[in-house]
Amino acid sequence: MSTVGSGTFELDAATQLAHALAATIARGLGVRALSLKGPIASHYELRPPRASADADVLIEPERFAEYCEALESRGWHTRVGRETPALIPQHSMTYIHPDWPCDIDVHWMFPGFFADPAAAFDALWSSRKQVSVAHSPVQAPSKAGSAVIMALHAERDRRSPKHIEERELVSAALSDIFTAGERDEFMTIARAGRAAWTLRDYIVAADLGPVVIDADADQQRRWALFSNRVDDASSVAWWQRVRTSPWPQKARWILRAIWVSRKDMPRNDPATLPSRNEMWSYQVHRWRRGSRATLRYFRDKR
Repeated sequence: MSTVGSGTFELDAATQLAHALAATIARGLGVRALSLKGPIASHYELRPPRASADADVLIEPERFAEYCEALESRGWHTRVGRETPALIPQHSMTYIHPDWPCDIDVHWMFPGFFADPAAAFDALWSSRKQVSVAHSPVQAPSKAGSAVIMALHAERDRRSPKHIEERELVSAALSDIFTAGERDEFMTIARAGRAAWTLRDYIVAADLGPVVIDADADQQRRWALFSNRVDDASSVAWWQRVRTSPWPQKARWILRAIWVSRKDMPRNDPATLPSRNEMWSYQVHRWRRGSRATLRYFRDKR
């Protein structure tokens, strides 16, 4: 495919085309796929129209690997990078293409749902709507389902101005714009996906009914820690892994936290190793960022 331009307008067009491509691949495989966020949220007026850097698509979990293989057969690939500890489970794979300025973020689950991923997907799929994106039909969650997704996304970072704006827009829509049926559907999806606890502020603000505590204590602790420390999440997750590891394994995890080999450094082109200068620059940046994050974590715990 020819290169798509990289300006703001071109990026927006590329992202919409990526949603269309993702839906076309899914139809060819007979895989259930839902386009999320971006143009879908704008279609439902759950956020102002703006260019996105990626196209998010949620795939039925059982066929996630098959879908990713089909995407890879069309020249898309993941960035190089090692697996690291995380406060919330790995939920997606980000794919890039040398001829595209945007990513495709392929989800097998969506953070904030604590139900089995297949059950959460089915809850969104059961009320799906067909939406036109880049003049192509894509399957998307309903207005209520998209509000659940946007609310969960906003809750992942409670300090970001962009996420605060999204939180306010979804809350206002639930209270002032949604019909009674759409409000009921929002709650049905939240409960089926075990996201009522995550969305408790929206449920209370819009008077949608009682809040059910559907996340266990560890899930609540990790989600609260992540959503309030998203900028420091990686460093905090490394510390949590070291702290909870058996004593014989602590030294190994400390070394892994401190050092990243050249071959494991994050990059787009797997065939090109970073230079030694790039490696040391990257390491020093990580050490500075990690030290600040760790100091903030322990300072705030006092």
